Amino acid sequence: MPPPARSAHIDSHPEDGDPAGGDPAGSEPDGAPVTRAVALAAAVLLYGLVVGLYYGTEGWQLPSVLVAIPAVLALAFGPPVIIGSALVAVGTRWLFALSDPGRTEAAVGTTLVILGIAGFGCFVVRRRERAAARLVSVATVAETAQRAVLRPVPATVGGFRAAANYRAAARYARIGGDLYAVADTPAGLRALIGDVRGKGLDAVATAAVVLGAFHEAVLDAPGLDALADRLDASLRRHLTDPESFVTAFLLEAAPDGTVRGLSCGHPPVLLLRGTEVSELPAPSGLPLGLRTPADDPAPAPATPLHPGDTLLLHTDGISEARDRDGAFYPLPARLAACTGLPPQALVDRLQQDAHDFAGGTSDDTALLALRREPAAPSPEPGADAAGDA
Repeated sequence: MPPPARSAHIDSHPEDGDPAGGDPAGSEPDGAPVTRAVALAAAVLLYGLVVGLYYGTEGWQLPSVLVAIPAVLALAFGPPVIIGSALVAVGTRWLFALSDPGRTEAAVGTTLVILGIAGFGCFVVRRRERAAARLVSVATVAETAQRAVLRPVPATVGGFRAAANYRAAARYARIGGDLYAVADTPAGLRALIGDVRGKGLDAVATAAVVLGAFHEAVLDAPGLDALADRLDASLRRHLTDPESFVTAFLLEAAPDGTVRGLSCGHPPVLLLRGTEVSELPAPSGLPLGLRTPADDPAPAPATPLHPGDTLLLHTDGISEARDRDGAFYPLPARLAACTGLPPQALVDRLQQDAHDFAGGTSDDTALLALRREPAAPSPEPGADAAGDA
């Protein structure tokens, strides 16, 4: 009797920029370097004014520049620092006013302006804090929704070690229009990777539809063709644009170690064996959302896997990444250099390497690595009895 089937998603890899990051209090909106730079600018400004007033004999217009100190600090600090700087500026103004009692009226005017700017700065900072808190709340909800689409999975599934890495093109986003999932079924491990045509929230919604359909059909679909047809039917009920589609690659690894693939307009899966990289043989058909029964490709050929072999499923975000000279990222060559790495280290290295190669991320990129593990050795006859003795 086959073991109970279980399925799960692979978690997306944390990307640059935390969508829930930032300081909700607004004290350092742009990070510590900017905060230090603002503090240094205010200190230099105050020092320069003090030196100018001390050594200058005709520079009574200089004290009016003291009003800039709380305004500068409001760029990066909260009300306590703003009010404290205003008091320092007022004290500095009156310290030099004492040397010339005839300028008392001017000192009063400068004091009122400094306090007024400090009060306005505190008002602006409070509004900034509330806006930052709302942004954190919205980002947290968005991140939770994104993680609901691509949830974590165990590191081992169906006799394979699995790992994934996702880099979204949109800044602060965790996912976009790429998708992937794995499932341990009675037929063996089944995996999906796909790429939604388009970007933005519509692409994320479409990806969620495909993933939901995959996990609904993956356990009882008799084969990859039937699974693709059910994904296609579910997607068609969701799509409103007749030109929309989803490229996908479906993979099935049987318990005997053979693997089959089916491409629905998607880049081929790469097989890493030792230091050799080859494409996994797989028939190709039309993308999901455009399939018809007459377009079903020939049956997928079976490819035997050896222990230690690694399958890399990927989207075109990495294979079509270009450097400044327009050269494509050499994925097979870079994959061959990753021999011996565990799946997580492999996808992490490739993702970062492609990002550095292209000088940034212009498209969503998803990687899913599956490495066949050696079969567990069978216990020798009589071992249990010997142990009991």
